[in-house]
Amino acid sequence: MKKAWLARLAVGSALALLSGCGMLSWFTSTSPKAPPPLAKGEHKLSFSTQWQARLYGDWKLEPYQVTRIAVGDGQIVVADGSGHLMNLSESGHQRWMRRLDGHSPRGPGVAAGVVYVGTDAGKVYAFTEADGRKKWEVQLSSEVLTPVTVTAGHLLVQTADGRLWSLDPGNGKVQWTFSMNQPTLSLRGLATPLVRDGIVYEGFADGNLVAVNLASGAELWRAPVAIAHGNNELARMVDVAASPVDWHDEVIAGAYQGNLAAYNARSGTQDWSRPMSIYQTPVIFHDHLYVADAQGRISAIDPASGTVLWRNDSLNGHYITGLGACDGELLAADSGGYLYAIDPQGGHRIGQEQASGSGIQSTPVCLPDHQILLMSGAGTLYRIKLEKR
Repeated sequence: MKKAWLARLAVGSALALLSGCGMLSWFTSTSPKAPPPLAKGEHKLSFSTQWQARLYGDWKLEPYQVTRIAVGDGQIVVADGSGHLMNLSESGHQRWMRRLDGHSPRGPGVAAGVVYVGTDAGKVYAFTEADGRKKWEVQLSSEVLTPVTVTAGHLLVQTADGRLWSLDPGNGKVQWTFSMNQPTLSLRGLATPLVRDGIVYEGFADGNLVAVNLASGAELWRAPVAIAHGNNELARMVDVAASPVDWHDEVIAGAYQGNLAAYNARSGTQDWSRPMSIYQTPVIFHDHLYVADAQGRISAIDPASGTVLWRNDSLNGHYITGLGACDGELLAADSGGYLYAIDPQGGHRIGQEQASGSGIQSTPVCLPDHQILLMSGAGTLYRIKLEKR
């Protein structure tokens, strides 16, 4: 059955409160609307499925919990919503599977032959990529909300109680923690940390972007990407759900019901800001910043000034679940299961196809030979080739 996300936040609030978790999650059985057809002569890129693999486990498409597909040395690693970690071959055949304590809808990270994954039971695991042997596990204070980021002798994760953790990749021991106040209600998806020049840039559910020292966890600066306002918890949700991205000497971050803004990487001084509700991580290529807002509109922005270069409104009202760039093509996916190619220069759609009737729950992952990986809302993994028409 197709699933779409409710646009009415009041319904979402009721479902979130019923869940008792203090975080927002909603869906309905109403089918998403189909996108408008492409303009005549604009269909310049097509998609052909090379293979598809229906994976074991429980999968649920949720708007702010996009699944990460990790790609290692000839291997594909994913984690489902019922606590299974799976390693697949390049052809989509299962190599090994491990059962986790808790669910891990965020997905794993792979580095130096090791798979790292966190769960909603507060566990972080390390497995060997080759055979799935468990190297270690560690218990943190609450639910792990981000995929594990591996960088320069540190594993970085954020938990639901507003803590950023640095763990030792070799044994999982805590190196340092950094804490922020957690609002009563938040989205379930949070920014994956950005690391550059020994500094960690991380967004939090209170609307702040924080820079901390990678070696010690000491705060260097913080800046509000959005300031909560309104007379109820839904109106006051300002999560920095999109991962920060870097451009020259700036860090660019976006907040839900807030702003898209650029900050000096060293001082935290704001260089520019635009009102825009963001939950998908922006993409930078061709010296442009590409952004999908919470309404489904896709824009190209000058990262130096914040000037909007073009905006595509044709997908207004669609829930964009993935935005990426592969082989010079700008790609987007939505909760209706459609995959789109968008001209990065002019902003018009140059390809679209419904890859899955159950929605798409991942950002397109680039592979060699003009191919990508996508995960459907029902847990089917697709390998798709991009072809010029």
